[in-house]
Amino acid sequence: MSDLAVFAGPAGDAGALRPGRSGLAPCVWEAAVLAHERDAFSRHVLDADGLLAERLAAWRDDTLEGEV
Repeated sequence: MSDLAVFAGPAGDAGALRPGRSGLAPCVWEAAVLAHERDAFSRHVLDADGLLAERLAAWRDDTLEGEV
């Protein structure tokens, strides 16, 4: 079980992100990003072999860029 934290702010300015209001949930489009993140974590961290640092780096580098 995990908590879901939703942040809001201007696009392209990660420093300006702030926690969203209580009860805020992702929209259907954001759910695709969450699903990719879950699958990438399982693929690179949980199911992979090798050093943890290498598995975490592979997870960090697995992005949706160009797919969405």
